[in-house]
Amino acid sequence: MGDYLDSTSTSERECLGNISTKMHETFRNDVQALQLAKVEMIAKELAFMKGRILGMINGNHYFQFQSGINSDQKLCELLGAPYLGVCSFVRLTFEYCGRRVTRDIFAHHGQGAARLIGGSLNRVAQMFEGAECDIVAMGHDHKRAAVPGTPRLFLSKGKTGELQLRTRQTMVIRSGSYLKSYEPGKVNYNVDSQRPTCDLGHVELIATLRGGRNVEPQVELKALV
Repeated sequence: MGDYLDSTSTSERECLGNISTKMHETFRNDVQALQLAKVEMIAKELAFMKGRILGMINGNHYFQFQSGINSDQKLCELLGAPYLGVCSFVRLTFEYCGRRVTRDIFAHHGQGAARLIGGSLNRVAQMFEGAECDIVAMGHDHKRAAVPGTPRLFLSKGKTGELQLRTRQTMVIRSGSYLKSYEPGKVNYNVDSQRPTCDLGHVELIATLRGGRNVEPQVELKALV
């Protein structure tokens, strides 16, 4: 969901961009080597996920290399994961009892923040207004939460061709963070801004398929927070 490293922010990248032509080449190379080492460090920590990642969203804390790629793209390269940009649709396809069923995720790194969890989740739920999907997810504001969204009514054909009214479950997710603040003797921008602490961790989403060969499979979504 982005911000894999507490690296350069948007304003910091603007500063580096404005003064890059005034930097000595050796200093520019030193900065890039440091950022590459940070990417390789987290890639090593996440090596157990290599080849198993559906995709990685680009956050707003990343380093822009002179080669034209950013640190998130480099991390994707090292982990064998698709780079999804700042937002993406991801379709999950399940084969169950000889039938196929899909669920669509609309994921965005996020923008802005809300002081309380309700406002934070409301911002995510608004993603349903412009996207036809089953799951909406955001990161960015460090909060961790998941709630069922409003079920979607739809029509499907029965075995004899008649129309049947069905519902699809939806889910609203703020994906969480692992950036710990308020540690004695350590500087952190959340402390400088007097932001509250966040419950560290991530959200797990479990999809359970039910049905049979003669019944359209149903997907039950359950979030573990």
